[in-house]
Amino acid sequence: MTNGAAAGGDTPAGVLICDDNDAIRRLLTTIVAGDPGLRVVGEAADGNEAIVEALALHPDVILLDLAMPRRSGLEALPELRRVAPEARIVVLSGFTSANVAAEVVALGAASYVEKGADPAAIVAAITQALAPPSLTTPAS
Repeated sequence: MTNGAAAGGDTPAGVLICDDNDAIRRLLTTIVAGDPGLRVVGEAADGNEAIVEALALHPDVILLDLAMPRRSGLEALPELRRVAPEARIVVLSGFTSANVAAEVVALGAASYVEKGADPAAIVAAITQALAPPSLTTPAS
């Protein structure tokens, strides 16, 4: 990982954008590039490409759509965790079920954002995923 600015480092955090829709990828690229702490390091149009790109690029964050051809984001998620264990995965999907959100988090995603969310919410989900876990002391 590059320890990007969003996580407190000197360089912008690298984001891999994975969505089968060209227009959505362009929109997400614009949203991510609008934050000085983030930069797009690559794109993928399906789950298989996402795995190849994650392995090659070592992104800090993988922005992952669930509904993609050849291998869905849901099917690719466990393999992405294996090939890019340091990367934080933010799932961005049109599925609105709370069960889907719980499933992707159980599979290792940092968070789940519905497509159509405000661009600021997408950036917030990415930067929150990059934040170190808070240190809390359990109550005794």
